[in-house]
Amino acid sequence: MDNTEVSVVSAELQRVIQKLDKLEKMINPNSKKSLILWEEDDAFKSLISDIKEYALTCNTDEFPVELLDKLKALQTDASSQIIGGTSKIVSLNEQAKANLELSRTLSTMYISAMAANPIDEYEEQFQNEELASMKEYLQTVSTAVPESEEYIKAEKAIKSKISNLENSVHITIDLERTTSKASALEYIKSEIEAPINRLQAEYDAKYVILEADSTEETSLALRKTFKEKVLDALVRPITSLFKKKSKAK
Repeated sequence: MDNTEVSVVSAELQRVIQKLDKLEKMINPNSKKSLILWEEDDAFKSLISDIKEYALTCNTDEFPVELLDKLKALQTDASSQIIGGTSKIVSLNEQAKANLELSRTLSTMYISAMAANPIDEYEEQFQNEELASMKEYLQTVSTAVPESEEYIKAEKAIKSKISNLENSVHITIDLERTTSKASALEYIKSEIEAPINRLQAEYDAKYVILEADSTEETSLALRKTFKEKVLDALVRPITSLFKKKSKAK
């Protein structure tokens, strides 16, 4: 491979690295870009497709160490976020279920208040902060004259709270976002699996693998081929010696 070819390959590799960096920013938890409709986002899928295509077909004579390192880092990041997302989905579902129970409790309290029953029996329920704000309104419904302005205002507030707890709109939105992002991350993982396997297999065939009992995580960029190690240990010192003798003459 001549210098021109190396330059072209290097430039193309750097473009793909930039695309990987862009993809990492897109899936960053702090990113403002929404992945809710990622299936319809052609730019998102095209970005992944370009990375995948290059990694599956690129020439590995000059091994693209940086590409493999970044692909594996992306895989790790996606996996970590998927685990976090799964935990969040479970928590949100539990919260939605709890809110539904609270809406039923508040409905029972509201019916009792409309019958002019005292609300003292619900003191324990009012320990929940979601229901605590309803105590004054329930008291009004229980004691005020129906059709009075204060009664209507209290009734409206209670019904609104029941509806909000029942539907858990903010939780539904959060669930949709979290579920969709987890799906997008799963898509990324599945798409980059084959490229990683291809590059890793070629790397393993070409490079000396670190000892199996090594606990130190070493970047691929720091590993050397067997030939390079031989050059470092034998050839280069001898060459340097001859150069010194030549200069002495």
